[in-house]
Formats: sequence, C-alpha cells, structure tokens
Amino acid sequence: MRYTSGKPSFRDVKNETTTNSPSPKSNLGGRLWKVAMGSLLILVGSIFVSYLWGTYQRASIMDSWVETPCEILSLEADDSQLNQRGMPKYILEVRYKFEFEGKSYIGDRIKRLPTEASDPRKLEDEIEKFSAGTKTVCFVNPENPSETVLKKDTKGGLYSIWFPCLFVIGGAGMIVSALFRKN
Repeated sequence: MRYTSGKPSFRDVKNETTTNSPSPKSNLGGRLWKVAMGSLLILVGSIFVSYLWGTYQRASIMDSWVETPCEILSLEADDSQLNQRGMPKYILEVRYKFEFEGKSYIGDRIKRLPTEASDPRKLEDEIEKFSAGTKTVCFVNPENPSETVLKKDTKGGLYSIWFPCLFVIGGAGMIVSALFRKN
C-alpha cells in the first residue's frame, strides 16, 4: 500500500475518471452492432436449417414409395458436358423397365438428383451395380408411377441439422443480451 497525505494526487484523480461507465451513445452503438450480428447469425442458420429439413422431408416421402422389381435396359456415362473447370463431367444415364399396377413403365433415374462425377472412377460402383441386364428393384411413387428411382434419398440432413441450430440459438442469445442486459 502506498501512503498518501489526505490530498488526492494527480494519479489518483486520473484513475477515478477512467473507470466511469462508457457514454450512452457508444453503448447504444455496441448494442446495435450485437443485434445486427445476432440477426445475421439467425438468418444464415435458418437458411441451412430449412435446407436440411427439406432434404429430410423429401427423403421421408420416399419411404411411402413402393418397391417394385425392374430390369436395367441400358447404362451409359455421358461425358459431353464440362464442369466449372472445363473438364469432362460424367453423368450416368440409365433406363430400366418395370411394371406397376398392370402397366409397363420406363424409368431413367438412379437417384432424385443426377448421378455425376468429374472422375469416372467414382462411378464404378454404380456402373457395376446397375449394368445392362441386371434385375434389381426400383422405388415407385404410387401417386405418380412415372416418378421412380433406383436408390432412395438419404435422411442424413436430419442428423446434421443440430449444427446450424446452434447459430440460430447463438444469434438469439446475442440479441437478448444486447437488448435486455443492464450496464
């Protein structure tokens, strides 16, 4: 401890003035910034949550589709298109026949989205599994039998939806703390 006579020194007065709370104007700016950042986190998190929830819902709808025997007629890897780097993009084109409720149909999709790759080696498993003449099963939409796939969509979106939810919760926490926290 430092001994002082009864008078405050210059150093003591300086320390007292710097420990005051910030001005209301600078406090408001910080709070607005925090609300803006929280809102941005909520927006970005919500976009990803809605995307992942949509993929899960589309995959869940396919659970009601009917498993039907089918035969692969043809399978080709089309390399006529280019990817964003100017390299060939390989897209699998399949045709298979199946019967549903007494009518014959031709299907042309392995999955809901096109099966494509920049490297043809990545498609080898699909080519081997769905080669011409192979008898397999397809999944038929009972409400629209022309809508069919060989492989259902994955429900993996639901398993990772927790991560963008953290951004939504964190953004909401930032807004609440900026609006309701006392100085």
